[in-house]
Amino acid sequence: MMHLPLRSVLFVPAANDKAMSKAATLAADALILDLEDSAGEAEKVEALKRVVRALEAGGFAAPVVLVRVDPALKTPILQALTRFVGHGLHGYVVPKVGLPVHLHGYEAPVWAMIETAKGVLNLREICTAPGLQGLIAGPNDLRADLRVSPTPERTELQLALSHIVLHGRAFGLSVIDGVYNAFRDEEGLRRECENGRALGFDGKTLIHPAQIAVANRVFAATAAQLDWARAVVAAFEQPENADRGVVSVNGEMVERMHLATARRWLTATALS
Repeated sequence: MMHLPLRSVLFVPAANDKAMSKAATLAADALILDLEDSAGEAEKVEALKRVVRALEAGGFAAPVVLVRVDPALKTPILQALTRFVGHGLHGYVVPKVGLPVHLHGYEAPVWAMIETAKGVLNLREICTAPGLQGLIAGPNDLRADLRVSPTPERTELQLALSHIVLHGRAFGLSVIDGVYNAFRDEEGLRRECENGRALGFDGKTLIHPAQIAVANRVFAATAAQLDWARAVVAAFEQPENADRGVVSVNGEMVERMHLATARRWLTATALS
């Protein structure tokens, strides 16, 4: 399941009854039912109950459903949700991961949010944690920890974001860009999605359903890329090219590493 194209990954505040009621209908590639930042201390018990009821009901339009845990409430959360792992729940999102030990004890697929300078510096060790499925950038907390101010081009975060992508690719993990706060600014979201895609991210975390369509569009392969992918696959499938490392496609020399990219784009499009 985790090999699906996660272009749009929507945070759903579990403390918000209206948002949770709507969650099952939303056509994001993944949902993160949030028990951390979006729930105040007095709301967390009821928020957990809402997550349990939602998982019991099932029927999510999104193919992947995750839960962001509050590490301070790890034990009661796991006691309530373990029975759903593999049965409607596809894993846990762990916030502010700075060391591999922060991912221990979940006994389920986990996603690490990289939101601190320590997390960025320890990525090599974090990426070896058992059960790790992917990395999620946390730009708001990263800015706070680095004591930098936001810029339209995210210049202040480019090094940290690139390290997240670099380590994710090196260890075969999914990599998801962080949220864009101005949920009514569609043009700003589009630009930031394009920046994330240029850096190598697979998709983007979102804070509002209105952002889903933009993320899905930007992180999808273009029509021209799909045409190229089909031509590459067709060329390598010719019997005379079965053992060749390089073939010519429309006047371009294409290697087998390009074949892997072509197949990935076509598979992602078929699944989306």
